[in-house]
Amino acid sequence: MCGIFGHFTATGADAGMVERMAHTLAHRGPDGYGTHNEQTLSFGAGRLAIIDLAAPAGPLYSEDRQTIVVFNGEIYNYRALRAILEQTGHHFATATDTEVIVHGYEQWGVGVLEYLDGMFAFALWDAARAELLLARDRLGEKPLYYADMGAGEFLFASEVKALFEHPHLRRAVNTAVLPTYLVLGFVAPPQTLFAGVQKLAPGEYIRVGREGITSGRYWHPAYHTENAPPYPQSVAQVRATLQGAVERQMMSDVPVGAFLSGGVDSSAIVALMRQYSPYPVRTFTVGFEAEPGSPTDLKFNVDVRYAAQAAQHFGTDHQVITIPNDERIAWLLPHLIYAMDEPISMPTIIQTAFVTALARTQGVPVLLSGEGGDEVFFGYTHYRAEQTLSRYLRVPALLRDHLLNPIFRRTDSAALGKLAHKASQTTPQARYLEWLRRMEHPRVAELLRSVTSAQDSERVVDGILSPYLHAPGAGSFIEQIAFADLRLVLAENMNLRVDKMSMAMSLEARAPFQDRSVVELALGLPTSYKLGGDFKRVLKDAVRDVVPETILRRPKWGFTPPASEWMRTILRPLIETTLTRERVESVGIFRWETVEAIKNAHIVERKYELWSLWTTFIFHLWYSLYIDQSLTLSDTFDAAHLVEKTGLRG
Repeated sequence: MCGIFGHFTATGADAGMVERMAHTLAHRGPDGYGTHNEQTLSFGAGRLAIIDLAAPAGPLYSEDRQTIVVFNGEIYNYRALRAILEQTGHHFATATDTEVIVHGYEQWGVGVLEYLDGMFAFALWDAARAELLLARDRLGEKPLYYADMGAGEFLFASEVKALFEHPHLRRAVNTAVLPTYLVLGFVAPPQTLFAGVQKLAPGEYIRVGREGITSGRYWHPAYHTENAPPYPQSVAQVRATLQGAVERQMMSDVPVGAFLSGGVDSSAIVALMRQYSPYPVRTFTVGFEAEPGSPTDLKFNVDVRYAAQAAQHFGTDHQVITIPNDERIAWLLPHLIYAMDEPISMPTIIQTAFVTALARTQGVPVLLSGEGGDEVFFGYTHYRAEQTLSRYLRVPALLRDHLLNPIFRRTDSAALGKLAHKASQTTPQARYLEWLRRMEHPRVAELLRSVTSAQDSERVVDGILSPYLHAPGAGSFIEQIAFADLRLVLAENMNLRVDKMSMAMSLEARAPFQDRSVVELALGLPTSYKLGGDFKRVLKDAVRDVVPETILRRPKWGFTPPASEWMRTILRPLIETTLTRERVESVGIFRWETVEAIKNAHIVERKYELWSLWTTFIFHLWYSLYIDQSLTLSDTFDAAHLVEKTGLRG
């Protein structure tokens, strides 16, 4: 099952509305759906058939029909759990992984969550208690939204758009979190940018019943490096653990392929997949239309070239889809923003949509990805930069602040100037934002009509970041920021992009680096094992015998499109019609003068205002699609239509 939805109320659940929710989420469940209806609850699930293709779509029941579950995701250890449950007397009616949740809850209650290894969001009805249990997986690979309508009425769904089938759910902006969206590029749980709509955080659950709504957390990750084994033993453990995760995540009754960027993470996944596949692994890459050897080609098609090398080395069945450099991107973008539900400031949604559409149209409905490898094994460049900053901060403050920083700021060295600037940040939140932010707080204050000062924006965002920067067991600030990346950014930025874009194409994406076993092992390894002279040192050594040295030694390269130039060219007409003075002032969120200045600076004066303009532009597209609905999408949108409309070249 890949899309869930429901309505709970003591006054009588609306089965007709739940049917509409099912149709709204049909892209997540193209192989059918089913619902369960009774007086207080109507809920259901759509199905993308992956395991036990003959199993019915919709809810699964216990023998006495007192425990019912609707489920989105995969439980990778379901066979082991099934064996345990059968030994204790439980009888299974299907061969699906979903059914272990039903019997696991009968056996362990809410404690079943601690047994489940996988990516999931589910709703479980305990008829005896008249209570609904909703839960989300540990790393937030699957989303789950809900709305408390008051007076005991409650809605939930895998995507926000289904919640709006309720006629009384108001379409409005949650203005309190606008600084978070502008600074981080996304909104942290439990809030969303929709007023009245919340989302479960990774590793959390809520119970909904006669007593109201209560919440809890079932996963409490922490660093535990004090008893780390010697480095050679850790290398062997990483290899064995990642290998096991890949094997588990290849379980499927349909073809399984892989995203291949030619980076260390995706290449490691493909290398290990070969051991469990009797056929060449099917791999997929996305590139950009550009003249060979042109600056655009050299900058944005790096992954295409490395992926081709990796595919040849691994002997994969490899395909590439090329993103056109014309007005078809402007046609596509509103569809993608609608598919996302929540706006995030990531132009990379475009590549993800293309590559998942390619795989789906080629008959591969499941892809393994390398998402999470950078967060788990410290692969981002800002981790190395933070190492340098941490060493510099050991210089006595008097010498640093009064002599070195002023000198560095006056030099022609951009690197030294940045070092001095970053060293002047006095709070953990400000220091973290030096590596993460989309906008600075003064720009937010200039842009938002509801924010009167940079300090107001800072208070909002600092309040969000503070809990994530208190990593249990962390011994350095590098570990703190990596923990925040893992617990917050990965879930609400990276995973949200992958889930929404892949599900829009009716495709399931899986991430072995986010397997519980891999994450918990990595949290037990010291920073020196990960950043000891190289990025992801322990991971690279763990796969050195199966991944080419050219891949292991390649420079880190961002998964980014030429969005900056697109906004000056192929997207400019859409930006100009979206960000008119009349439109901006009628929406009433941003100050027109600031929007106009940002737009002119980037498009006309060719200054670099990518993030400010993109974030503002995407917000207004989202507002037009979801809030005032002034923009409607008449075209059919799915994988086949995307490939047909935009063209497929390899």
